[in-house]
Amino acid sequence: TGLRFRSAIVTAVYQKSLVLAASARAKKSTGEITNLMSVDAQRLQEITNYLHAIWYALFQIIISSYLLYLQLGVAFLAGVIVMLLIIPTTAAISKYMQTLQRALMAVKDERVKVVYEVLSGIKVIKLQAWENSFTNRVMQFRSHELNRLRTYIYARAGSSMVFNGVPSLVTVTSFFAYIYMGNSLDVGTALTSLALFNILRFPLFMLPAVINTLVEAQVSFSRLEEFFTMDEREPVTAGPLKETAILLQHADFEWDAAQDTDAVENTEVGPILHNVNLKLTDGSLVAVVGAVGSGKSTLLSGILGDARCAKGQVHRFGSVAYVSQQPFIQNATLRDNITFGLAFDHARYQTAIRVSSLLEDLKILPGGDLTEIGDKGVNLSGGQRTRVAIARAVYQDADIYLLDDPLAAVDAHVGSDIFKQCIKTALNGKLVVLVTNGLNFLKDCDSVVVLEQGRIVEQGPYQILVDKSDGVLAKMIESVQETPDKEEDTDGRHDDDDEDEGEREHDARQRTESNRSDVDTDEVANAALISDEDRSTGDVPWSLYKVWIDACGGLGMGFMVIFLYILTNCANMASTFWLSYWSENATDMAHSQFYYLYIFMGLNVGVITLVFVQSLALYVTGLRGSTLMFNQLLTQVLRAPMSFFDTTPLGRIVNRMSKDVYAIDETIPANWSMLLSMVFSVITTICTVVYVTPWFSVILIPLGILYYASQRFFIKTSRELQRLDSVSRSPVYALLTETLEGLPTIRAFGVEPQFAARNEYMLDRNQRAYFLNISANGWLALRLELVGTIVATAAALFAVLGHEANAGMAFAGLAGVSLSYAFNVTQNLSWIVRMSSMVQTQMVSVERIYAYTTMEVEAEMKAEPIKQLELENAKWPSQGKLTFKDVDLRYRAGLPRVLRKLTFTINANEKIGIVGRTGAGKSSLVVALMRLVELDGGQITMDDVDISTIGLHDLRDKVSIIPQDPVLFSGTIRSNLDPFDRYGDDAIWTAIKRANLHQAVTALDDKVDERGQNFSVGERQLICIARALLKKSQVILMDEATASIDANTDRLIQESIRDSFKDCTCLTIAHRINTILDSDRILVMDKGSAAEFDTPNQLLKNPNGIFTNLVEHWRDEKNSP
Repeated sequence: TGLRFRSAIVTAVYQKSLVLAASARAKKSTGEITNLMSVDAQRLQEITNYLHAIWYALFQIIISSYLLYLQLGVAFLAGVIVMLLIIPTTAAISKYMQTLQRALMAVKDERVKVVYEVLSGIKVIKLQAWENSFTNRVMQFRSHELNRLRTYIYARAGSSMVFNGVPSLVTVTSFFAYIYMGNSLDVGTALTSLALFNILRFPLFMLPAVINTLVEAQVSFSRLEEFFTMDEREPVTAGPLKETAILLQHADFEWDAAQDTDAVENTEVGPILHNVNLKLTDGSLVAVVGAVGSGKSTLLSGILGDARCAKGQVHRFGSVAYVSQQPFIQNATLRDNITFGLAFDHARYQTAIRVSSLLEDLKILPGGDLTEIGDKGVNLSGGQRTRVAIARAVYQDADIYLLDDPLAAVDAHVGSDIFKQCIKTALNGKLVVLVTNGLNFLKDCDSVVVLEQGRIVEQGPYQILVDKSDGVLAKMIESVQETPDKEEDTDGRHDDDDEDEGEREHDARQRTESNRSDVDTDEVANAALISDEDRSTGDVPWSLYKVWIDACGGLGMGFMVIFLYILTNCANMASTFWLSYWSENATDMAHSQFYYLYIFMGLNVGVITLVFVQSLALYVTGLRGSTLMFNQLLTQVLRAPMSFFDTTPLGRIVNRMSKDVYAIDETIPANWSMLLSMVFSVITTICTVVYVTPWFSVILIPLGILYYASQRFFIKTSRELQRLDSVSRSPVYALLTETLEGLPTIRAFGVEPQFAARNEYMLDRNQRAYFLNISANGWLALRLELVGTIVATAAALFAVLGHEANAGMAFAGLAGVSLSYAFNVTQNLSWIVRMSSMVQTQMVSVERIYAYTTMEVEAEMKAEPIKQLELENAKWPSQGKLTFKDVDLRYRAGLPRVLRKLTFTINANEKIGIVGRTGAGKSSLVVALMRLVELDGGQITMDDVDISTIGLHDLRDKVSIIPQDPVLFSGTIRSNLDPFDRYGDDAIWTAIKRANLHQAVTALDDKVDERGQNFSVGERQLICIARALLKKSQVILMDEATASIDANTDRLIQESIRDSFKDCTCLTIAHRINTILDSDRILVMDKGSAAEFDTPNQLLKNPNGIFTNLVEHWRDEKNSP
């Protein structure tokens, strides 16, 4: 039942995620949805183990109460009254626990959300030297979580005391009433009643656990109910292909919670696009242009149905293929990414590969098109990711193609080839809607749609719009033509972005091509990028128990907790023996019955108090351990090298920082508490039985062997099954994360059923281990019942055989105590094995966390104090002189070198343009300079200081980088620009204005959603530029900073950058040749080495030079008709 329950919930959560409306998706982060699938589904699975305990416990209570009534008469009604009075208290405690649990889960969601966000943007965090800021940010959420958890464990210990005290309270009250009514407590009555009270104790002991579980389940039910009732995406009116393929009539498009990828302003909550009227016919090529934030991406999203049509009508006729601005790449083979759920058709596949310019890439990738692509396409360049997305769209052979600025991620000649071979030729006869900032493509389009401030201001054939003297499009082109170089660049402005591809493709291509002689090719081909998750086998080593105990406070704290549990059981045993002594001396006139009763009451009060103290001590020490281990985990993960994040799926890391952290926070201490209680209870029972009937020790050893063999066999099996469960869970969560990232693409292609089936397949694989665990539990139950029956039978048998006629009441009392304990041993033995198994399997979470806390990390963040003082005194870097000397670099062991004997010197304040063909090594140069990967040989110096001798933060904090992929974090504009609060408002506003961002930002405390989704991609790039302008470093690295920005804004930004960074050393990776023609010198990279390095004029004098060839090719593209 539990297996099916979890399967149903996980499947329902996944399927709901596929249909969430944009407004609902904005309210639920990826981390929160992952928590529903991991923590909440797990809790509801676990509750099924207790469902039978509810009626079974009530049945035991009723039967035991009736038998007690036969023994004590109406006196037992006093105990019944106590139980009835306890019910409101129980209800109040449960309600309070539910409130605490809901609050705890809410802050846990927030913490998982920020952890996911930090891990998603880890590369930017490292490049900006922001680890400390984001560590503190996560720790703030963790602190809130711990405060809630601390309150919860105090309440849990209190509820444990109350619920454990109920049986004792009922016993004391019943005996008090019995004596008060003038009865004398004899041995038969006392011990029979005691046995019945002990039978009653177990269901009453179980009820709190059941109630706590039900409380937690109710919270999970509420959270799931909230999620399942969230708004779903409204499908667009669709049908078979018609002549009018897309028809928009007076349509207003909005994202509700400003969830758009192309919102005009982050503060705007109204429509992004207003009164859109658009009629697109089958077979036409339509370009959509406009400034940053004008609503271009929203228009495509509205056609797809992702942006909500608040007013008007949207009609779409025909199948759709979609290429998003930030391509969705699965963790699968390149072929699977292109076929995307369709059957493989060789001819169609070859066409898709050819027209998307991927043929050369397939020759370079280790396994060709069967090469595994990492999480989010980590081993592909930006251009490669876009071209894979284009190939995927072409392979679909759809009727309508929606292309969101794909040519901005490829270089000029590749962009031109794709436009001619793919868009104009392969897609000829299809309706193609092309969002672009490359104005040179417009003349080849059938019509152009111009957006401005959320409205269509012009639409029609290119020439007619250009001929309008006061037309918007005419002005856009005119503003670019004011600076010829810039205008010429516009042709390839966003096309040339794929030299970004070159840049990162360099990472991908050079890993296999640039130096094949360095590494055996077969070795590279056989090296899987994403390794399977490690799974330990055998016993959890004692060293890991010591790791957890040390985190909790050490052996001294552990012994103190154990002593409390021993003391509690001794006090409990003392109260039982005192009852036996009391009943034996019931007729003794030396003491009244109340004398014995008060001592009995005192012992029981002591037991109840000790139950609270022991539980609280264990929970608090457990909390201390989980706090320390999480701190170590977070610190170590954020300090892990980029190679770790390249080869480890995000879902796997999040799984350890959510489910495994939940285990050390709550599950492990709770299971240890139950285990210790049961262990010492059984030890007490065995000691009592042996004391009363020494002959019992004869069968103790054989019984012990049988029990040990059974539990060892079970625990070994259960532990391995738990490890299999943990390892097979990660792909389920990774798929959810991947799906949420690529939701627009998945919906556009209509492959939701395939993804849902993939989720079910992975879930089935995960559930196999749980099913086998259920079977193992049944196997164990049979053997434990046998052991328990033998113990009870042997205790009774030896008590009878060992009875001496003259022993009198004393022996009868002791024998009664012995039997009352023995009758409960079966249940206790069963729980010991189950708890032992659960503790061992949950300790796997400690093992998995410890594996991350001991992994290899980057170099030290800060240099030695003396070295730091030297740097500060020298105001390093004061000049920005850079020297590369024989630099070798490889990304990981086993991969070829991507930089080879790279040698050059850049003088202070020089402006250097870096160019090269795809895979030349441009991005690797930045990787080496920022020490994202340590050098394989050679030396890099900055102002004559070897950068390998200083701390990573000392280096990265002094260098500004504008990356090609803009990354924002939830928070505010201020926190995204200045996370350390180093700058005043005036300085921040100056940077915002210089970045031409002032129209999109109204206040520094404007909200930024997760991943900056309430800003367009272009606006996100402007924010990243503002970061660099604010930082004012001596060395600036620019990696295609304006790929998704319109031509006019780009021109303004380039001017601002030149002005702001005139006294800095600037390295610009040129994805568009015209942007670096005015550089002091040009560094031409080829196969990981500096092929050419001189002024532009000098390089152009070499007719056979690489730079000359690139410039001529660019001019040909620019001047082509």
